[in-house]
Amino acid sequence: MIDLPEIDGGWQVIYADPPWRFASNSASNPGRNARRHYDCMTVDEIAALPVKDVAAPAALLLMWVTVPFAHRADEVVRAWGFRTKSQLVWPKQRIATGYWARNQHEPLIIATRGRFPCPRPALFPTSIIPGAQREHSRKPEWVPDQVDTRLPGLRKLEMFARRQRAGWSVWGNQTDKFEKVGE
Repeated sequence: MIDLPEIDGGWQVIYADPPWRFASNSASNPGRNARRHYDCMTVDEIAALPVKDVAAPAALLLMWVTVPFAHRADEVVRAWGFRTKSQLVWPKQRIATGYWARNQHEPLIIATRGRFPCPRPALFPTSIIPGAQREHSRKPEWVPDQVDTRLPGLRKLEMFARRQRAGWSVWGNQTDKFEKVGE
């Protein structure tokens, strides 16, 4: 069993970028396959992570999902003890891999546990995530920046983090891959 960091009362915000395992159609550019960059996990392995044991009774989950696994994201959300509420989408500048379509976007699932209050106005001012594509799997800072601005003082955990961030606890095996943010 994988251990996640625990705190008294649990994490109120969990931001996760699971390493979804799927085969790439990119025979001409195998370096774009996620398995060339980091260890990946099956849906069952991701769902088995003990997130429900470390989340606060009222918590917010923001989870990235690749398009080929969008139809299975709710399995993970429910296994982790949350309910899907909405989603954002990040339009990318270049076309990526895909099976039926060459995907140029990535969804971010918004889910809650318990009676997590929705800020007014909405937590996110748009469902479109701004931000340029950078290194493989590096996400725009806009999402955690919005959380920091709109939900200050909450206990925040980034799962599968690839860099440190002020005010957040990070967990993963690449937490120093990118430069520190907010320090």
